[in-house]
Amino acid sequence: MKHLFAALTLGLSTLASAEPPQPNEALRQITAADQADRAGPASSFDGLKTSPRDAERRKQVMAIMAKGEIRTAEDFFNAALVFQHGDTTDDIRLAYALVTIASAMRPERIGPKAAACSSWDRLLVQMGRPQWYGTQYTKSKSTGKFELSPVDETAVTDEERKSLGLPTLKEARENAAQFN
Repeated sequence: MKHLFAALTLGLSTLASAEPPQPNEALRQITAADQADRAGPASSFDGLKTSPRDAERRKQVMAIMAKGEIRTAEDFFNAALVFQHGDTTDDIRLAYALVTIASAMRPERIGPKAAACSSWDRLLVQMGRPQWYGTQYTKSKSTGKFELSPVDETAVTDEERKSLGLPTLKEARENAAQFN
């Protein structure tokens, strides 16, 4: 929870800055490595190999945060992507806080808004609750195939999903087939 407070404090101080800072290149590279680990078909993803690299990347991002070097909307977005792949509820909460700051800094960009939805869904699923937006998939224990994790279909409409750059629930369910 202390990391969430730190992220929000950094975000507010960055919003008040007079001169626009440049994106953090080290953070860009960390995020590129994170995303490279997830490139290709979902069926080929090996979490056992990726998990130690994810943990190291989170440490690196925390060090960058501790130095106050997360300043731009891109930086907050990149840091959120790394924490989105965390192991704990606190990691996911931090991802959500970071991407919410990125979205507030650049409200015209749809990417951070969609990522905030994904972080929110992941947090809900992590807590054993139905997701809202339909961004999270799980491998069925009975069939071994990927399927959309349970969704609270009353929380968000398909029109809201589309306005956030997300697929409708029907499209999200159909997308599960691409992971198999």
